[in-house]
Amino acid sequence: MRTVLAGIIGIAIGAGGVWAAEQGAAAREAPARPAYLVVLGDVYDRDAFMQGYTAKLAPLYEKYGGEYLAVGRNKDILENGAEFESFVISKWPSMEAAQAFWSDPEYEKLKNERIEEEWSKFDVYLLEGLPEMSQQED
Repeated sequence: MRTVLAGIIGIAIGAGGVWAAEQGAAAREAPARPAYLVVLGDVYDRDAFMQGYTAKLAPLYEKYGGEYLAVGRNKDILENGAEFESFVISKWPSMEAAQAFWSDPEYEKLKNERIEEEWSKFDVYLLEGLPEMSQQED
């Protein structure tokens, strides 16, 4: 009886190992795809914009895993571009994380105040990035 039970346990453990290996392989086959939020536009009241909006974004970015890649006004339009004064490019773990940030009630409040008070006007794009390959060797 012990031998039969040990054999059954061994098969169950072995099958679990195969399932875990298959799950790991599936995760390796579909690397994470980051998202990029690109914001282009004009700031009309820089002091109010910085104090009432920008200064409050860091905790929300952190909450959803966002990070700034580029922020500023220094740019060259190389081909067929709309004119804009300011830009922000941020990176997010996924499209879902960026969408969660965008629809967060706290961010909605900041965004609505920015728009209603006419501190700025932006065109905002959410772009899915290429899959990120693991830095680790198997």
